[in-house]
Amino acid sequence: MKINITIIILLLALTASAQNKKNIGPYYSEKEEKEILKVMENQAKAWNEGSVEGYMHGYWKSDSLRFVAKIGVQYGWNMTFDMYKKNYNSKEEMGSLSLKAVALEFMNKNVVFMIGRWQIESKKSVGGHYTQIWKKINGKWVITVDHTS
Repeated sequence: MKINITIIILLLALTASAQNKKNIGPYYSEKEEKEILKVMENQAKAWNEGSVEGYMHGYWKSDSLRFVAKIGVQYGWNMTFDMYKKNYNSKEEMGSLSLKAVALEFMNKNVVFMIGRWQIESKKSVGGHYTQIWKKINGKWVITVDHTS
């Protein structure tokens, strides 16, 4: 009986420990994760300085960029940039942005699936979650698909 209780306690401890780790996938690289998080940090910094264009440096500058929101799917860097400029047309409207990666899964060495949380503190504070696909293109990590809610 003591052995069964010990085994159960050990299994529960291992399960709890496994659930606290990010789902990082078999291709995980701490160096690559840091590079992605640095891009996110730079995006938040640019946003908080009132630069939508600086924020957009984290996105793939391509007509194939996909951004999904309440209004549906938008294609292209320019359309996404225009949408941000329309909805956040001043530094006051932009407020203060915080981004947090909740989970990263390295699908291969050049593709990462991310789940995250965003928060904007301003006159009308808003926030939510996002799922993104990041790709390393020409040596630079960029968001190629963003679904924000």
